[in-house]
Amino acid sequence: MNKIKSLLFLALTAGIFTSCVKDDDFEVPFFQGTILSQKFEDADDNTVLAIDGWKNISSQGSTVWKIQRFDNNGYAEFNPFGSTDAVSIGWLITPTISLTENNSNKLTFQTSQSFVTSAANKLEVLASTDFDGTNFATATWKTIPLNITFPSTNFAFTSSGSIDLSGFSGNVNIAFKVTGSGTDASLDGAYQIDNVRVY
Repeated sequence: MNKIKSLLFLALTAGIFTSCVKDDDFEVPFFQGTILSQKFEDADDNTVLAIDGWKNISSQGSTVWKIQRFDNNGYAEFNPFGSTDAVSIGWLITPTISLTENNSNKLTFQTSQSFVTSAANKLEVLASTDFDGTNFATATWKTIPLNITFPSTNFAFTSSGSIDLSGFSGNVNIAFKVTGSGTDASLDGAYQIDNVRVY
């Protein structure tokens, strides 16, 4: 009888843990006090990213962030390949979020690369407390240190880990910035972003 109970318990437990919602083969955990959540699912494949509240800005060149879809998953991508621009710099900026001073606010996202071969072909994350939606060029942007080791496999998503935002308070915008080139084959790699959360 005890053996039967143990087997039933194991079966029930396995069912609970294998029923977690997944996105890009990552389990989606619960984030207490979620402030921002974006999964890039509500757009067609290979379309210019235009999500309410987000800013999609090309500061150099003509390349902008696009929504791409693969295996029923949507994500944001900046890909300068095929453009005629010697320098391609694209910014994807979150809506304004309100952060409490000295609170334990965190940022997490999933990211991948494709055909990146040079450190100059890079992804940066920055934050601003004085961006008003229009003053992109004159706003103050502070670089947020990243500790991401990208898999060598193209399009293999990895987690950013939990990034500390406790140094920012008030109205804050977070930017994902990619630098590349459409004419230099060593700089025409792409970056993908998914499951952005501030909590």
